[in-house]
Amino acid sequence: MKIDEFLTDYDFCASYDIHISASPPVVYERLLWLDFNEVWINRILETIRTGKLVSPSRAVTSLNQRLQGTGFVMLAEVPNEELLMGIAGRFWRPDGGRCLDLTVGDFVDFARPGYAKVAWNFSLRADSSEETVLSTETRTKCFGLAARWKFRIYWFLIYPFAGLIRKAILNRVKSDAESVSSKLETGNV
Repeated sequence: MKIDEFLTDYDFCASYDIHISASPPVVYERLLWLDFNEVWINRILETIRTGKLVSPSRAVTSLNQRLQGTGFVMLAEVPNEELLMGIAGRFWRPDGGRCLDLTVGDFVDFARPGYAKVAWNFSLRADSSEETVLSTETRTKCFGLAARWKFRIYWFLIYPFAGLIRKAILNRVKSDAESVSSKLETGNV
């Protein structure tokens, strides 16, 4: 997996998966076009964190377009197999302390003391031609003892909610992909 190429040494990790009754291409397409802010738990938690109302994008745009200006950078994309995003910052701060100028080239070498970097992937594995396992994994590497302790406290507080967000995203992709797959089977596209 590409995540292994970009972040092999990490301090914190979380992973989740879901079985979807749809082919990998259908699942991948739904993942690419899902606005994560359409997932209600994500909107609520981001609104609480920032103090600003977060709403889904009204424009239909691709994931790459939606990542612009967020601090996230698309690290790798293997169609129908894996998407990998990265971000660096001081996530324990109320504003998230995101490094908004991070590039793919910067990510691998990023090791700024007092910061952390995160690699977040979605991987797809075909169980059959019409069954897919969609997984997500988040790995975090902290730089310096202070950053590790601050992130550990932050992670303790947000871990259950981060898990809810990941599971809600997986469930939304499942629902969308199975709906599309059902329409394709019945010819109601």
